[in-house]
Amino acid sequence: MRISLRRGGVRTDGVVIGVIVAVGTVAAGLTHQPMVQSGSGYLSEPVEYPVDIPGCESVEPPEEEQFYSVLTTGQEDYDNPAYPWLTSKKANAMSIAVREALPSQVSLVAGSTFWSGDDPLVFQPAARADGVFDPGTTADGVVTRDGVEGSVTVNVTRVDDGPKPCQAGWLDARETLPDGTVVDIRDTWDEFDGDRSHSNIVRVYARDGSVVVAASSDRNADYESTGTVPLSIDELRRIALRPELLWSALVPDGIPPLPMSCDTNSEGAGQFSSQAVDRLNASLDDFWQSAGIPVELDRPLGSMRTSPSGSAGACGAVMVGDGTLMIRVIDADYEPSPNPSGAVTLADGSQFRDDYPGASGMTLDGDPIDDITLVKPSGTRVDVQIAAAQTLVDRPLLQAIALTVAGSVD
Repeated sequence: MRISLRRGGVRTDGVVIGVIVAVGTVAAGLTHQPMVQSGSGYLSEPVEYPVDIPGCESVEPPEEEQFYSVLTTGQEDYDNPAYPWLTSKKANAMSIAVREALPSQVSLVAGSTFWSGDDPLVFQPAARADGVFDPGTTADGVVTRDGVEGSVTVNVTRVDDGPKPCQAGWLDARETLPDGTVVDIRDTWDEFDGDRSHSNIVRVYARDGSVVVAASSDRNADYESTGTVPLSIDELRRIALRPELLWSALVPDGIPPLPMSCDTNSEGAGQFSSQAVDRLNASLDDFWQSAGIPVELDRPLGSMRTSPSGSAGACGAVMVGDGTLMIRVIDADYEPSPNPSGAVTLADGSQFRDDYPGASGMTLDGDPIDDITLVKPSGTRVDVQIAAAQTLVDRPLLQAIALTVAGSVD
């Protein structure tokens, strides 16, 4: 996906306009440019000049329009020589810090992002840009406060030339902290086809060259404005000043890499709230500890999370030696077969069955795949899969994992 951005507005280049509108303030954070006005029904807050800005000795006029582009292919990873500081563990530490900094009254909506299309509030690999600016890494998500949805986005990058001079249309106030950190704040709005959205933005220039932009808008998951921005300037300020977000901050001991990519392709709401997934993970960890399997995992077996596509599903993946163990559970209307072929029906009516007889049993690398499918009478389905060249995880163990998952849901 390529997004073209400009000083004073947003234009699209082969991308759905709704995505652009949803990340209007995000785009401003990514490019480090204020947004003023554009064609195609887009409008943002007019820029006044000359103007006095608190905390600024002088204020420069707005810049001429400048165009930038960001390209995301879905194939970016953290092994990027242009960003040696952005490892998977570093991204995980930053993501944990942002989620912990959310106010207690704010809840993260599972499976909802505007920008990344991945897990909410997880810092993504850096996108490619046209060389004019550094896009850094971005985490975004949809949140609710008092039952009203909005968005939160945090972008982290680094610069070598210090804070940007005060400029009209760029900030409402500037604060310089005793250690030299500079904090800019902005309360603004933008509009698309008459739908006006409000945003709060905090931009931090740290002493090590980190630039952290935390923004919140009243756009909900349908890209519609609700009239209520979920996070205040002060709350965003606390997030943006988290020391874990500095590019130079060391990753604490014990932080694992980010969860491996997984999904259930089960959109919509379901039973897998964060609390339900916590209970599921506790059951998996208890099972693994009691089983005493002499197999090394790269993270706890209980590493499941709500699926990126919605709370109707949960999934997780762990490295098992040289293989990958994937667990998926879907809150759906699956029915045990009345005439199962090769299926095993348990006392409670659950069935182990093969939904894809004759399907390939090999990965593209030639490693064998073993699949277990368990369908409960309620319609909940559990899939456990191992893909490995050599592993001590056999079929009975996969079945035991599926039964553990099944026993924790419904």
